[in-house]
Amino acid sequence: MDNILLKIHKAALKFLSPLTPEETYPLIVNEGKILLKTQYGSIFLMQSGVLKRVWASTPTHHEIRIRKDGNTYRTFKNHKANVMDIKVLEKHHPQFEKFKKLGVKSIVSIPLINHGKSIGVLSLQSTKKEYFTKSQLNTLILFGSLASLAIRKNQLFFETKQALEARDLFISMAAHELRTPVTTISGYSQMLYSKFAGSDTPESRWITDLSWETQRLTHLINELLEIDRIKKGVLEYHFKEISIREVLRRAASDFKMNHPNHNIILDDNLKNGEDIIIGDFNKLLQMLINIFDNAAKFSRSGTDINIVLKSNKSHLKIIIKDKGKGISKKEIADIFDKYYRGKSEIKEGMGIGLFLVKNIIKQHHGDIQIFSKENIGTKVEIGLPTSK
Repeated sequence: MDNILLKIHKAALKFLSPLTPEETYPLIVNEGKILLKTQYGSIFLMQSGVLKRVWASTPTHHEIRIRKDGNTYRTFKNHKANVMDIKVLEKHHPQFEKFKKLGVKSIVSIPLINHGKSIGVLSLQSTKKEYFTKSQLNTLILFGSLASLAIRKNQLFFETKQALEARDLFISMAAHELRTPVTTISGYSQMLYSKFAGSDTPESRWITDLSWETQRLTHLINELLEIDRIKKGVLEYHFKEISIREVLRRAASDFKMNHPNHNIILDDNLKNGEDIIIGDFNKLLQMLINIFDNAAKFSRSGTDINIVLKSNKSHLKIIIKDKGKGISKKEIADIFDKYYRGKSEIKEGMGIGLFLVKNIIKQHHGDIQIFSKENIGTKVEIGLPTSK
């Protein structure tokens, strides 16, 4: 008994590995064959109300029909492992000759049970007569439960993967479809904004709000398209010598226009020439705008956003500090995940800004770290290699 339990334990460790269905099914059968020293095996799973053979060790097994009044269905229904002798098989199975051709003398049927519910049956065939005590058969049910857990884990993984792929496809298509009408709306809102600029009427304030919301929507669609390009590996970067001071100046200008109730305080510790790096100007601009927007979004109106610019021999450091709501320790580990939006009551956007930020920094061979305390503020440290 101890030897069987040890073998089951070793098999269970193998089941923990991330496997495809094509890898999971033969692994379960092979571990079952090792456990019972049998020669053949099949796995049956319940699909659309019918038990179907999803894997077998020989082509001959695929030719054998599954009978609804047969032993496989009984094992599935009563949740009990059992052994069928060749004489019983000869008497009741219409395709007995196929088993005989393989030299099968006995069949061990093990229910695959997950959370008390049968999901299938593992059938192992031996070329010799097998005998098991009731205690040994109960132990085989343990093996079946571990095998079913591996199957269910695999099924849930691929169901989740398919759902994520469907979601990403929908978001990608939606972003592409929305881009044209939003561009048209943006054009007309800019025309109206220019026409009413300087006037203090309800209409001018409505147009200002319309212009701002259109910009925000355009920014969101562009982020979604960037995500799509990253996944497809077609996001283009144009690297050349650029000034990080100029990137910061442009980002600060954009920030002041979109967040007039916040100020940026820059502490520039760089010497002449130390601000030159090899990078993609537009991507780094997008990266800083995303971080500045986050800092403003989660800070009280009127508070400052502090930026420190410094360098050492190999890296240039950009440090952005805010006095906002902060991020909990539990959330810090997840904030770079795509579509992660945190638990804040502020639910603007789709939580893809920091995912883009991390990818842009990665492409520049840099690094990013975030330090935060709730109700105190957040510090973002970005390191980028210098051009020297």
